[in-house]
Amino acid sequence: TPPPTTGSTPPPSAPPTNPPTTGSTPPPTASPTALPTPVPTAPPTVPPTPVPTAPPTNPPTAQPTAPVTPAPTTGGGAVAQGAIFDSSYGVPKCANMGSSCDSLALLNGRGTISNGNEPNRSNTNNNGNTCNDGNSGSYHSDESIDQITVTAGDIESGVPVPSGDFITEGGRAYVTVKLWCWGSGASDTADIYLTKDASSPDWEPLDSITCPGGGAQTIVQAFDVPKGTNQSIRVNFRFNGSPSTCSSGSYDDHDDLIFTVKENPSVTLPPTPAPTQPPTPVPTRSPTPMPTNSFGPGPSGPQTASYDAALGAPKCSYGLSCDSVGLLNGRGTMNNGVEPNRPNTLNACTDGNSGSYHGDESIDRIVVTRASGGDGDLTEGDEVTITASVWCWSTGSSSFIDFYYASDASNPVWNQIGPRKTCPGGGAQTMTASFTLPPGSLQAVRANLMYGSSDAGVNKCVTGSYDDTDDLVISVKPNTASIASISEAAVRPSKHDDVQGAVVYAEKDAAADMMEKELQELNQSTEKPEDDDGNEGGKGKGKGKGKGKGKGGESVGTASATAKYVCTKHRPLTANICDEGSPADDTCTSEGQSCGRKGKKCWFADCDGDEEANE
Repeated sequence: TPPPTTGSTPPPSAPPTNPPTTGSTPPPTASPTALPTPVPTAPPTVPPTPVPTAPPTNPPTAQPTAPVTPAPTTGGGAVAQGAIFDSSYGVPKCANMGSSCDSLALLNGRGTISNGNEPNRSNTNNNGNTCNDGNSGSYHSDESIDQITVTAGDIESGVPVPSGDFITEGGRAYVTVKLWCWGSGASDTADIYLTKDASSPDWEPLDSITCPGGGAQTIVQAFDVPKGTNQSIRVNFRFNGSPSTCSSGSYDDHDDLIFTVKENPSVTLPPTPAPTQPPTPVPTRSPTPMPTNSFGPGPSGPQTASYDAALGAPKCSYGLSCDSVGLLNGRGTMNNGVEPNRPNTLNACTDGNSGSYHGDESIDRIVVTRASGGDGDLTEGDEVTITASVWCWSTGSSSFIDFYYASDASNPVWNQIGPRKTCPGGGAQTMTASFTLPPGSLQAVRANLMYGSSDAGVNKCVTGSYDDTDDLVISVKPNTASIASISEAAVRPSKHDDVQGAVVYAEKDAAADMMEKELQELNQSTEKPEDDDGNEGGKGKGKGKGKGKGKGGESVGTASATAKYVCTKHRPLTANICDEGSPADDTCTSEGQSCGRKGKKCWFADCDGDEEANE
């Protein structure tokens, strides 16, 4: 091994063939590349609001002056309800449950009175007997019902106290009625009724309240809410007269309000009342065996009639009862009351067409029900009752009804049931008659309603222009073991052999009808006196209750020195003229002279010798 070189290395003989692969290392940085950021690199997106952007629009709310009223604890969300008109019922209805039901303006006014036509008149339930309002007088001068409200709550110390809860079955509620009363109000009365089922109204009276004064008045009546979710109130507001669900005065107003009731499962229907008939005595014969022919298993229940085109009248199948419902409603082609399938008689009797619906006579409904006998379908030998819902004209004293039955509806021979009956009053009335069902599987009943007491024809048809004849056919089960054969005639005439004859036009004599009623009820006022205190004066405001259909002959003569007169629409009794009349003066100088509004005339009587009359 050679010894190491000790001398200096000689310089390179040639330059480098390639540059160096890396540069020289730079010197260290003496200071940071940038100074630290002393503030945010960008301003905030929403700068903080150092002061309010604008002064307050309102001063701060003051402290309450009384403790805050807490929310009701029992209301359960009940709110007041406003009624809307329900065309299916023909009355205002609150369809939702609430703490109250208000008719609002839907009842305001009456009929077609001057300046006060009632919306959707007459606002009485289509499912019962609708009532036509009287159209006499003017708005807020004469009688009208303006508003009805039903509210959950009660009357305490004479003050209505709402509960705020729902109107509920088994609870308490009160009805508030806003009225306009004529004069001093002493002659105006509101009859208030309730039905628990507006679909089939059976009106129960709550009270009859006389107006506490004249003009705008409010009356209130509390009641127990019965079982039923669809209930209704009716108010019958009348000038004089007696309590009624549908009075017929020309100043009377009738309005209904249907309200929805909250169900209460703990409330049950009242028990069935005791029977109105005494128990059936022990039969004098052995029980009737079952018939050999079958009519189905057990009673068929109440029956609703349907029109039978072959017979020409409504007919029911076997059942506990038979109801014509609306099939007889109206009469002939009378105004506003055309009878469906007229004339609804087996013998094609012709109804009179004069007058207007629920102003003049009409038979509206006939129902046949068992009065005594078995407990199944109507059967030969049962005693049954015919109930006729009728409309009687004026006071009712000129309207009469006959009832008949026939054992064979296909070839009827009519048998009268009891004597002729007079309507007990004017307007809506219920008339009844009872008889025992003879043998016959298809029987019929008939009602003849007539103006005036004229005889029925050979075929038991009446022929007056205001008369109505209606039949109802009933199916009857046999009971051959207990009914003796009844021979009606050796040869029955054909129903086509009888000819009714032409309908005879009758003129209604309002004065005669009123006189007849006055003789029956001498204390019944028929005029509104000037002072509304029952003392009728010659110059007072009178409301005539008669209906001028006839052309009465009026004697006009000069009053004698001893004569007295009264100023009324119809002539009163002579004794009444002498007791209450005034001596002849410039107001009345002769009989029949006009002396006031609404057709009032002077009626004179010679009171010579009557010392009291001449005082």
